[in-house]
Amino acid sequence: MKLSNVILMSVAVAFMVIGIHRVIVENSIAANYWIFMIVLACLMLYRYRNREK
Repeated sequence: MKLSNVILMSVAVAFMVIGIHRVIVENSIAANYWIFMIVLACLMLYRYRNREK
């Protein structure tokens, strides 16, 4: 596993934790939608990079 793939996965996990925390605190998923889109983009890029092998 490449270092860039590990970094992508860890960024996705970190933003997921931050997003969940902010949803619980602010009680609004719509205000934190952009955080979950960063998670989705990281996961999609991670999967794309793994399928190139």
